[in-house]
Amino acid sequence: MSNVPFEPGGLSVGIRRNAAAMITSVDDEISDVLGWAPDEIIGRPSTDFVHPEDQPSAVAAWFEMIAAPGEVRTWQGRYRTRDGAWQWVECVNVNRLADPDNAVVLTTMRRVAVDQVSLAEELRARKQLLSRLSDAMPVGMFQVDTDRTITFTNDRLHMILGHSASATIDAQFSMVDQRDRSLFDSALTAALADGAVDDIELRFWRSSDDAAQVEHVCMLSMRPLTDSEGEVTGAVGCVSDVTAQVELRRQLEIRANTDELTSCLSRAKILETLGIALERRDDRHGGTGVIFVDLCGFKVINDRFGHAAGDRVLTVAASRLTSAVRPYDLVGRFGGDEFLVVCPRVDTALIAFEVAQRIHGSLSDPVNVASVVIALRASVGVAWSADLIDVDMLVAQADQAMYESKRTGSSAVVLFGQHPSSRS
Repeated sequence: MSNVPFEPGGLSVGIRRNAAAMITSVDDEISDVLGWAPDEIIGRPSTDFVHPEDQPSAVAAWFEMIAAPGEVRTWQGRYRTRDGAWQWVECVNVNRLADPDNAVVLTTMRRVAVDQVSLAEELRARKQLLSRLSDAMPVGMFQVDTDRTITFTNDRLHMILGHSASATIDAQFSMVDQRDRSLFDSALTAALADGAVDDIELRFWRSSDDAAQVEHVCMLSMRPLTDSEGEVTGAVGCVSDVTAQVELRRQLEIRANTDELTSCLSRAKILETLGIALERRDDRHGGTGVIFVDLCGFKVINDRFGHAAGDRVLTVAASRLTSAVRPYDLVGRFGGDEFLVVCPRVDTALIAFEVAQRIHGSLSDPVNVASVVIALRASVGVAWSADLIDVDMLVAQADQAMYESKRTGSSAVVLFGQHPSSRS
């Protein structure tokens, strides 16, 4: 088989195989290379002799070779010898399957030098270690080159993303939500520009068991890969599914910021909101209004009808109150039967007063609880300021106005600093 090119030096043998990698003939030198007699391997597939760990690369190289008629391809791996040992060999293959007279793959096999074997063994061991390690990691891992071609992924990545292996990074992460797509692109660009990317939250969609698309959240980190001269050759990244943690964080934030019974903002959150509104106050947006609401006779409702009825009254009152305010006003439960409304961007005190009147009117109708009609009344006070003012001071003014409303029998909304005005 002198017509088959191979590196000079060392013992070599010629082998002929068909398209199915079945050995059809072999030179006598096979006994010197692997110890087998020719008739012991003719008629058997090559995979019978290839080391199990090298079979994936051998099969991949074979299919790549037979797809290129006339081309020369080289593969290195371990072949089993007749005494059961493993011998590193190099196979130089020429695809002549298109020859109508002699459709065959011509192979020249030779032993690989000891130093080449040591290097190949070391590379194989390192590759196996990294592969096994990545599969044992609780995070998805991937490697991408500068052309955005995926060169490695582990099984965990596919489990997290719910997406099979893809050739490009864009296809592999195609399920990232459009809202976060630019964030993902920026992170990848930064990593390929020799930058570090840490803890980027990305929303993505994954099919559930019933084929419905469910939103998940993953955390992405990346690091650049460089060659010996410091040039970026690609990047590696890891992905973890943090959907459960994000949902827990959201629930904790809701609990911290929201009153569980009425779904209004908590006392701390409504005061924080008021502070932000006062800080953002400017001449274009006028001032800030605060409306203090107290449900009258609430203790009597609890004592006479029970706490379940009292809770029902509170939830109805909160719903009515929320419906009466403007879309950008915020409602908080300030105490047991007290509510605080923050009205940002209020040009005049009259506008805040009008909102308070709507609230007062919405809380005047009775509430039906288990076939029992319970009267509902509220004392409402308003404070407004276009100047820089302390949060506690503005709330205290609204509270003082509310007590003035209560003193008059809750028949009127009271604006701080003015006399009570009857509802229209």
